[in-house]
Amino acid sequence: MQHIDDFLDRITMYRLVVYVLLAYVALAMVFAFMGKLSFSATDMVLSLALLLIPAFVVDKACSYYFRAPTNSESWLITSLIMFLIIQPADSIPTALALITAGALSSASKFLFSWNNKHIFNPAALAAAVVSLTALQTTTWWIGNSSFWPFTLVLGFLIIRKIRMIPLFVAFIVASVGLQLLLLAIHQQPLVVAMKGALLASPLLFLATIMLTEPATMPPRRNQQVIFAVLVAVLYVTAWGIGPFIVYPEVALLLGNIYAFAVSPKFRVRLHLQEVQRISDKVYNYVFQPERRFGFMPGQYMEWTLAGVPYDSRGNRRMFTIASSPTEDNVQIGVKYHSAASAYKTTLWRLRPGDVIYASQLAGNFTLDANSSDKLAFIAGGIGITPFRSMVKYLVDNNLPCDIIILYVVPVTAELAYLQEFRAAQSLGVKLIPIVSNEKSPPPWVMNAKLDQRLITQLIPDASERLVYVSGPSGMVDATKRYLRNIGVAKASIKTDHFTGY
Repeated sequence: MQHIDDFLDRITMYRLVVYVLLAYVALAMVFAFMGKLSFSATDMVLSLALLLIPAFVVDKACSYYFRAPTNSESWLITSLIMFLIIQPADSIPTALALITAGALSSASKFLFSWNNKHIFNPAALAAAVVSLTALQTTTWWIGNSSFWPFTLVLGFLIIRKIRMIPLFVAFIVASVGLQLLLLAIHQQPLVVAMKGALLASPLLFLATIMLTEPATMPPRRNQQVIFAVLVAVLYVTAWGIGPFIVYPEVALLLGNIYAFAVSPKFRVRLHLQEVQRISDKVYNYVFQPERRFGFMPGQYMEWTLAGVPYDSRGNRRMFTIASSPTEDNVQIGVKYHSAASAYKTTLWRLRPGDVIYASQLAGNFTLDANSSDKLAFIAGGIGITPFRSMVKYLVDNNLPCDIIILYVVPVTAELAYLQEFRAAQSLGVKLIPIVSNEKSPPPWVMNAKLDQRLITQLIPDASERLVYVSGPSGMVDATKRYLRNIGVAKASIKTDHFTGY
């Protein structure tokens, strides 16, 4: 599993989805040649082009007209999804329908939006429009039984990457449970019917590829579970009102309405104020937002840059907000490596006054400042940023606390935000800096390896605390095992993974 995580940590979520969808396209071509699909490879290639070209053109045109940078993989992901769920074209009218779908999918992100946040899953919206208007049929042919073993594996990679297991499990359990109930009520054979419902249906593709689209799902875990159950109920029951039937894409669109209702409804433009070098490799970016917005200490946003040269990592990143909601500006901490991506290279070249866009506020790794729980924060490297937000919030509100912070970096020079943590000592914050790769650190820094023994030594009452762990995936997973071994309840451990791309 660690090898899989190491691979997943080297690529962005969006690029992983692109690779997965391209794998589906390749498999589909193979199955078409083998005669396992009801249409030809030639029709498929033509249909793919009819979706890709208008989606790309409209995406660029809208970006220029609305003066907003678009996400470099977005139009491609949407087009590939539509290719897998809409019947390939076999005539001039159906070809025109695919062109319409491609154009609409890109335009919908700008036309069906609120404060620059789009409301509906663009692939589902375009598919629903061409289907409900009878321009072309949405068959969800990716649900063909030949695909299910691949969907299981490829879908697992996406779920593992974005750590959305609760959402996935909620959707599958609700779908299967309701399907079993309906089969029992109608006295239908369970084994045969459930085999078809699981292995020859859009169920797995919908759950792993489309339900997890970050821009149109709720930001908080409990809301995501409700969202998953709602879509599952609509998908399984397929209610009909006259000629209107809730097909899978419509079920997802109705779920998007709920997600929009409970989600932050904005995309904010921020101007760079200054860049502060706060450690050997970490820089703190201070931005002034065009308007203030609310968030909880520990939450993250998706940050989009214009003018990023195309590379395998795209022009958007998830960064935790390092500032507190009590501050007038918005800050992020960025760690630079010697081989920086095109995104980080562009970020490095920003100067005061330059613009970046932030959206999709989300995250469950948050501080309940009203709780009396004793806390422990364990940070690895740049994973310290959410704790800077939390501690600054406590200081600005003068809230007493009982927090032990274990802050692990390779060398002392990489320690960041020390001033903020020291300012919180009088409130009950105890910072323990730890270096893992330095022979003679200063006396106020511990030279040790983070392991089960060290955690027991430094946090002897860990089982009585709510423990937050933030950092690289390998460090977070290992620390979680250490905590479970020393008696910390699973429900008392909150984790946040920094993949470092």
